[in-house]
Amino acid sequence: MHTTPRQGSTMHQHSKTRLPAPRRRIVTLLLVVATAVTFVAVTSLLAGCGSSSKATTTSGAPGAVTPPPPLNTNGKKGGSMTILLAGDVDSMDPGYAYYALDYEIVYATQRPLYGYKADSNTVVPDLASAMPIVSKDGKTVTVHIRSGVKFGPPVNREVTSADVKYAIERGFAGNVANGYATSYFAVLQGAPKALAATPAKVSIPGIETPDKTTLVFHLTQPSGAFIGALVMPLTAPVPEEYAKAFDAAASSTYGQHVVATGPYMVANDASGNVKVGWSPGTFIHLVRNPNWDSKTDFRPAYLDTINYKEGASDPTVMTRQILAGSADANGDAPPSPAELRSILNNPTQKKQLFFVPVSGSRYVALNTSKAPFNNVNVRRAVAYVLDRRAMRLTRGGPMDGVIATHFIDPSFAGIGFEAAGGYSNPFASPNDAGSVPKAQAELKKAGFANGMFKGPTVTMVSDNTPPGSNTAKVVAADLAKIGFKVKNISVLHQTMYSKFCSVPKNEPNICPNVGWLQDFKDVQTIMDVPFNGKSIAPANSSNWPQLNDPKINAAMEAAARLTDAKARYDAWGKIDKEVTLTAAAVPWVWENFPTLFSSRVVPQLQTWNEGAPDVAWISVK
Repeated sequence: MHTTPRQGSTMHQHSKTRLPAPRRRIVTLLLVVATAVTFVAVTSLLAGCGSSSKATTTSGAPGAVTPPPPLNTNGKKGGSMTILLAGDVDSMDPGYAYYALDYEIVYATQRPLYGYKADSNTVVPDLASAMPIVSKDGKTVTVHIRSGVKFGPPVNREVTSADVKYAIERGFAGNVANGYATSYFAVLQGAPKALAATPAKVSIPGIETPDKTTLVFHLTQPSGAFIGALVMPLTAPVPEEYAKAFDAAASSTYGQHVVATGPYMVANDASGNVKVGWSPGTFIHLVRNPNWDSKTDFRPAYLDTINYKEGASDPTVMTRQILAGSADANGDAPPSPAELRSILNNPTQKKQLFFVPVSGSRYVALNTSKAPFNNVNVRRAVAYVLDRRAMRLTRGGPMDGVIATHFIDPSFAGIGFEAAGGYSNPFASPNDAGSVPKAQAELKKAGFANGMFKGPTVTMVSDNTPPGSNTAKVVAADLAKIGFKVKNISVLHQTMYSKFCSVPKNEPNICPNVGWLQDFKDVQTIMDVPFNGKSIAPANSSNWPQLNDPKINAAMEAAARLTDAKARYDAWGKIDKEVTLTAAAVPWVWENFPTLFSSRVVPQLQTWNEGAPDVAWISVK
């Protein structure tokens, strides 16, 4: 998941940064055990061995994960809702979409091959008419798409398999700037080794379209991640005859002229320009797609219009507007901790608030490429001494989430979390407050006779504003307990990544404010990019600890080829354990995101997208 998925968060997303890339997001589509993969078998695998993977309450404490509301299957048709945003989408182009807010819009306006119902992480066919069919060797994947799905105006024609082929191919063009094509779709036979300048220069022979409703994907090797990625926005169809003129620009302008296939569309003019429906930094206006046919879609799409008001910079004002009913939900920024506490103490308002796991972790990255953190025992000393409870308090305390013990978070229950160790912590300390004696024992192993670090000052680059700046202070104070002297450089959050933590030659010893989110509900998306040696790049690197362990790299290569569900979960869980034990990165919180709804709407959540309001399922009362 790289750059902020939601306002107020410092985590990176859906698997890579928005700069160049390997987001977002979502669940392994299947096992290759038979030529035909049935709907029931695949959805069971995706959801985790028969589980629906719904969020479950882990405790009665504030901030415990809230069960999603029941699926709204009999809502009132018509009406409008208003969602408040602090920021804006990067683009309306499904080929570019990478962050949580991008996904809120894309999954309402487009039809990727697969999608989600509002109450779970279970994958269901969307543009596809059924789950994929996979060959016995795992290298041929066949997908049939629905008949009768049409592009909105001004294209107004039926979608074909060729439109999906073009959509995926354009993801390998630099001017489209997709964030994950080279990570999950590079296994296609003939996929470009380097990004082309424009989509016109991309042709992937590994994507065949034998007829208007059939796609055949030929892979160079079995890949569970490829099959899982068929749920991502890149698979939403794009009409080449219309888009190619916009795709010829140095930076594609298709996002300003995007054509919908979903139940809603960004309001546009007769030429297809969406400027009447999207004023960056001000508003987004979604209206019904007149060519959408409910008979071809699993989503009810009750609302007639959805209005996104941008610039909601004051979380207190935002919260009070939602509670008063002048707005209906927060779309990208959370209510303030004070407002959350107030709501949780109000029996009526509490029913309108939902906490959903963001699927990933925050962690402190230790630069393994140079002293002193090229020594595993020194890193383990840090893992033992950090007061994770105090670090979590910098973000609001227990309501912010659960103390993290490794990287695959509890939202992967049944699909990798247990294999990674569950809630057990290899660097346990009383009350998660850190242990100086255990840290000193590790320093003695590293050659520091009295258990106190004796060496040069270490550098740390952190956010210059709370809560990240406060987290950095806790880290520095904890390290001082075992002899470290820390020089902290405070910069803008984006600068922390773009100039320091994501640039190996400039990387400090410690990056305390980093984090990683899933691209889709597959354990590989949590572990591969941020900890694989091959991900280390001169710039925009998301392997912040610069971990390059040949044993772990080889294990990842082998695990990526697995398509049997249990074997896949077990393999990546074992990798999580190994990475955690290196202490190259120290996870400290698995977060929840709070979404508040007004009393005038029926709440529905994109549980797979950090609890964003799911406008294709929400209705007014």
